Amino acid sequence: MKVLPKYFLAACLLVVHVALLRGQTYIGMNKDEIAVQMKSEYPEFKPDKGAVNHTFKYLKYVDKITEQTILFFLAENDVCTYVRRISDYSNLNDMIGTLNNSYKKVDKNNWTYTQKGQAYTVNLTEDEWYFTVSYRKK
Repeated sequence: MKVLPKYFLAACLLVVHVALLRGQTYIGMNKDEIAVQMKSEYPEFKPDKGAVNHTFKYLKYVDKITEQTILFFLAENDVCTYVRRISDYSNLNDMIGTLNNSYKKVDKNNWTYTQKGQAYTVNLTEDEWYFTVSYRKK
């Protein structure tokens, strides 16, 4: 019986995280602003500096409870250009439900929204072991 509350809590946290991230567009923020925002609003997401990628410049945050990773891809001036959320398939149904409720659905795996006059696209990609949700300017 202890397992059920753990998964229920993880599912609730996922829904809250997705809803909160939708309200805060990180695209356009610099790396210091992202770090402050993540630390104050999402303390369960911890910075992960263990992996180094010489091709892309990004900030990586990991929530081990809900098995999610958020990557904030940065331009040369350290400003976020897009966000990628990677998650275990156990979160897929909750994620799709939240995306459907939060954004305008374009087709099976694509949504759109506008915030502060800027249009954004949201794309869900299903891979073999995980799925990815990408947020970009339109």
